Amino acid sequence: MALMFTKKFSVPRSEVTPCSALKPFHLLNMFQDAADGAVDAMDPPPDYWRCGCAWMLHQYSIRLDRPLMSGDAGAINTGHMPLRDLYSVRRFRLLDGRGKQTGLADSMWIFVDLASRRPVRLSRHLPRVFMEKAEETPFEPVFVAPKRLERADRSVRLHVRLGELDANGHVNNAYYLSWAAEAVPREVYMSCGLVGADILYKHEAVYGMDLTVTTQQDGLDFRHEIRSDGGELIAQFSTRWAEVGSARP
Repeated sequence: MALMFTKKFSVPRSEVTPCSALKPFHLLNMFQDAADGAVDAMDPPPDYWRCGCAWMLHQYSIRLDRPLMSGDAGAINTGHMPLRDLYSVRRFRLLDGRGKQTGLADSMWIFVDLASRRPVRLSRHLPRVFMEKAEETPFEPVFVAPKRLERADRSVRLHVRLGELDANGHVNNAYYLSWAAEAVPREVYMSCGLVGADILYKHEAVYGMDLTVTTQQDGLDFRHEIRSDGGELIAQFSTRWAEVGSARP
């Protein structure tokens, strides 16, 4: 089913791995660029950008038919709908150059008061245009909760850097998936591309925080947990990778 807004994309050589597969970080940024374009197309009133609230990502489920590769081009078709007046669910349809769907991603967002860090009711804080420009035909989001780790096969230590913060002062959601990729064995990262991810964001990561990514590997399927030094669960993932064969020139 076609959604309201479409944005073209191409995979630049600057955003691929050594086997020419798209970096997971850039995949989420491509989705975010499409979402930003959809919001801009709504032409919200100026006070929307100064309302003291911000969108925070709660959950993501991503499925691709194959890894995206350097030089791939197509379009991202996206639309949103409110859910129980607390969440906004945004869907992304990945289309190839002929318009065939080659991937689907659903994301769930919470509108948060930046002062209290608490969710707010969408109908009370969002401009009316957000409700008016929601999808007229509701879609059924497909979310899969990532499974908890049964064992720890690998762990990687990370430190939150200034360059990983977004305009709201917290870590850009795409970096969480990038951190999970850091905990994938080198031989997988060098020969495979991401084809699936289920992500549950639990708590904010902030500048200066030290984190541990613990990973369980079962073939090319992985489970990841990101925890603070105090043991707080920051995010929980499952990722799936697929071999890309010979790299493109």
